Amino acid sequence: MNKPAAYAELNPFTAIWTRPRETVRYVIEEKTTRFIVLLLALVGFAGALSGASGGEQMFPAVGVIVGSLLLGPLSAVAGIAIISGIYKLLGKLFGGVGTYAEMFRAVVTASIPQVWLLPMWLVWLITSPSTFYTEIDPVSAQPDTGLGLVVGLLLLTIVIVVGIWTFVIQCKAVGEAQRFSAWKGFFVIMIPSVLVAIAVITLLSLVLFAAF
Repeated sequence: MNKPAAYAELNPFTAIWTRPRETVRYVIEEKTTRFIVLLLALVGFAGALSGASGGEQMFPAVGVIVGSLLLGPLSAVAGIAIISGIYKLLGKLFGGVGTYAEMFRAVVTASIPQVWLLPMWLVWLITSPSTFYTEIDPVSAQPDTGLGLVVGLLLLTIVIVVGIWTFVIQCKAVGEAQRFSAWKGFFVIMIPSVLVAIAVITLLSLVLFAAF
């Protein structure tokens, strides 16, 4: 186990970008449950706002923000609790030795990059709801939405880049929790995704076959 002194200058909110494995180990061994609860609240809030983007506008911005703040953390707890159990069980197939609590903390910590997007989601929702609630299509955009379109495209690019790097961090986080390589962490993450995709495709195929 690493000594606390080794983490004296480590800030999880910044270190996760460049030192993911060390940050995950630090949170697993040193941070309190209160810190994990804070992360869950922030991750859930950001995730709920992200989920609201690109959909139909059913509530005013204030309603979306309040609803995301209340329901987002609950969804985050449920989702991370389930996926952590799956990653722990699959990790055993690759020789992993991490506990469920370690995996839960690792998955939450690896989601920190999404917290950095929280101010962006709020600004986007409040300043340009026309692009926040719809898929961005430069061809069909109206002239009077030019500024909103530029803002939306810029923020969408940021979301994609952060999303890709978050996936890399997740692979490293799972590997650190299970004490094996990031490549094994990659397969632990991908196996459930592939199985779900196969199940969905199979179900859709059966539905279409039954319809005809």
